[in-house]
Amino acid sequence: MPMIGARFYTQLDTTLLRCDIIENELEKEMENGRLYRLLSKLGVINERPEFGIDQRWSETGDRYLLKLFRDYVFHQVTETGEPFIDLAHVTSCLNKLDAGTGEKVCLMSRDEQNVLVVSYGELKRAITKCFSELLQSSISSSR
Repeated sequence: MPMIGARFYTQLDTTLLRCDIIENELEKEMENGRLYRLLSKLGVINERPEFGIDQRWSETGDRYLLKLFRDYVFHQVTETGEPFIDLAHVTSCLNKLDAGTGEKVCLMSRDEQNVLVVSYGELKRAITKCFSELLQSSISSSR
């Protein structure tokens, strides 16, 4: 009888370890899906001059905030103007945006003439609003 008990606990331990591995992989995939949806929305919103025949559509209101945020996340440069790529920064910013945290971020235009301080929560609301506008436009134009 003791041999059966030992095998049982070994098998149980192996099964639980396998469940932990699968759960970990599922968590990674869920994280990837969340960030993919966020990146897709940002890509759809940014740089859409054809919207409403207004060439400045992406340069006004909430869309301008999102354009500056895109530059802050993906287009950072060093003091000498060289591209600076930090994937940890990208992931951190996207996670904060997805969570809509109250943490403030300083966004600056490329010509350094405009500086805006906004929270990730405000940026998240801007994405939701702009994406909804595009969806409404898409729905009404397809009818």
